[in-house]
Amino acid sequence: MKVITTSIQTWQAKLAGALVLSTSIISSCADPSDIGLILDPNANRIGVFYAEIPLSASLVDIDSLNTTNPYVFTAGGDISDYFGTTEATAYSRLNFSTSAIVPDEDALLDSARFSVDVTSLTAEDLDDAKTFSAHMLTEQILDTTYYNFDHIPYQESPFATGSFMLKENSDTVLLMNMDEALANDMFTKLKSDDPVFHDIFSFRNYFPGFALKGAPEQQTTINVRPGVSTGIKFYYRNSSEDTVSSIYTIYSSNSRHFNGMVNDATGTPTEIIKEKNTAYDPGQIKGSKSLRGLVVKLDMEPLSNFLDTVQQVVFNYAEISLGPVENFPESKYVPSYMIAYFTDDTNKILTRESDGALYSIQSGSFQVVTDEDGNVLPYIGTTTTNPLIFNSEKFTYFQIITDYVDGLYRNDVMRTDLLLYPRTPNSSASPPYSNDIIRSMREYEVNQNSIKLKIYYSKLN
Repeated sequence: MKVITTSIQTWQAKLAGALVLSTSIISSCADPSDIGLILDPNANRIGVFYAEIPLSASLVDIDSLNTTNPYVFTAGGDISDYFGTTEATAYSRLNFSTSAIVPDEDALLDSARFSVDVTSLTAEDLDDAKTFSAHMLTEQILDTTYYNFDHIPYQESPFATGSFMLKENSDTVLLMNMDEALANDMFTKLKSDDPVFHDIFSFRNYFPGFALKGAPEQQTTINVRPGVSTGIKFYYRNSSEDTVSSIYTIYSSNSRHFNGMVNDATGTPTEIIKEKNTAYDPGQIKGSKSLRGLVVKLDMEPLSNFLDTVQQVVFNYAEISLGPVENFPESKYVPSYMIAYFTDDTNKILTRESDGALYSIQSGSFQVVTDEDGNVLPYIGTTTTNPLIFNSEKFTYFQIITDYVDGLYRNDVMRTDLLLYPRTPNSSASPPYSNDIIRSMREYEVNQNSIKLKIYYSKLN
């Protein structure tokens, strides 16, 4: 293990307060390693030291990544030298209101559109038009759990398609022209009170749902909000005298959906990853891709080894640092947050037996609790999950882990490795692997040499 340790004389411009960092520093989103603090050497009677500990990392392909009802459709794809070709397809049922006003029997159809409410995107080459298509499913979505590797067959020919000039950081609704034959047939059934529209189950037999797709070679993935703005819209007039069209919507609100993914990593460093929940070393570059299910695993043995070499110390500040990220186009985005979950040789998240809660590094002083039988267990708070945060100015990730390191040193916390999950801290999120990892194609790559622990500590003797 390589550990760089330097005395206070070298680092006094970096650190002040031999025992405690202020609350404002700990809660800041700036990179704390750059915060300059002043310490009077004559008043420093205990000594402050800095240790920089390199960490090794591997990649794990998550097993059974549940993507059922993530409340965001993910469609599109990309091609990269590291991850290969990845394509995301969103699958969803449609819904309608039986109490909504329907067109008169003699109503005239002006147009039919399939609308897509885009909330965000990950893209390259936004000067080029991007094409998306919607395909009718040939089988129904069942009331079961779907995973990122699941797919439902659909018609090869789309019932709606369109090409669009997209802009980064903008919400927009895309309107695709619908296939004329399908639009006329559906509208005729709607206005004639066909049994297809008597209840949702009859409608699903007629129209099982849709698959929303893009093209990986266009290097674009859209995130779409289910709701009244995503679905089929009929613009009609009840008579030729009407000057303004009315709208009838078949929407995706309250509809079962999931995100599926296919990946071909042939010829890339990640092609060695074959088995689920197995750690692989793809080389000097380590990376994570959300819907693909690849996450970075940190080997924390160097930290344990370091803690075994120090005695009677107080930890003033400690952080995990990754980056800067590599191969990062301006119009693409990395996960904003990652959660450091505890893991072991199973390469799965360690959970609490009583309720299945996920163990992770916590913020604040409480890292462990004692159960009614006197067993010391990792603490899981409702609002204390401590994430790695992306610094958008330096393109690095960092996570303050002072209390965690102190807990390890005092043997209060079990020593484990860490899985870095792209996820926003949210104790109420459901399913447990919410956010980026199941509803985006965000990714990042970092050099192995940039993954480090940075620790400031004071000797008490």
